[in-house]
Amino acid sequence: MAIFGREVIGREVVDRTGALLGRLKDIHFDLNTGMLSDLVVSVESTVDPSALPFENDQSTVKIPSSSVSRIAAKIHLNQ
Repeated sequence: MAIFGREVIGREVVDRTGALLGRLKDIHFDLNTGMLSDLVVSVESTVDPSALPFENDQSTVKIPSSSVSRIAAKIHLNQ
């Protein structure tokens, strides 16, 4: 089953405990392989991006695809 980017933008992103980190803002792909490389997530106002183990700025984090457990109704991380 194919999933298109527009279908997942805006989905909630949760950590391995099910805690809400934020919502998917953008998707980055490796142009050489076509594989998903990173997810850009707008973090919830209650989450401190600098406390997360991901590259971040003031309101977003860049999560590597290796940290994604599955993409379903929500995007689940393995961390």
